[in-house]
Amino acid sequence: MAYKSTHFKGNKFLISLLFSLLLVFPLTSLSQEETKKGKQKLSSLEKSILIPGWGQIAEKKYLEGITFFTLEAIAIAGIIVYARKGNKYYHSYKEATSMPDAMKYRELSERYDIRRNKFILVAGAIWALNLLDMYLIYQKKNKNLFIFLGVDEKNSFFIKIIKHF
Repeated sequence: MAYKSTHFKGNKFLISLLFSLLLVFPLTSLSQEETKKGKQKLSSLEKSILIPGWGQIAEKKYLEGITFFTLEAIAIAGIIVYARKGNKYYHSYKEATSMPDAMKYRELSERYDIRRNKFILVAGAIWALNLLDMYLIYQKKNKNLFIFLGVDEKNSFFIKIIKHF
């Protein structure tokens, strides 16, 4: 009997949010000067969308950039650590031979899954704060960027970024 690990239930909301932002805000936007030179350069906002803190560092706000990057790295490390622990105990739960062992391993699995989910929320919050900070920096320079936050009819949270060229 082959073991198939399907326990990690990652947060589909955060993944779909990231992909929808990338669709709304294309990464290949080039100014006319950059097109002439043949260079493809990411703006500070685009850098922050990809890696929290990168845009702040590009804007020479080193403390903010390093802080966002470090916090996001810690959150991602927490997600990985607790996902592995949860999966380990879930595997032990599936392989348990007695009811008390199964209950113990299931409880441990759920405890680590809850911690993993909290780290996923923290990572999303750090990423959103990073974008908000970058938006405020970018808004001082250019008046052609808008960010909308809202809830749709299915009570799903969304962020919409609109940039006029």
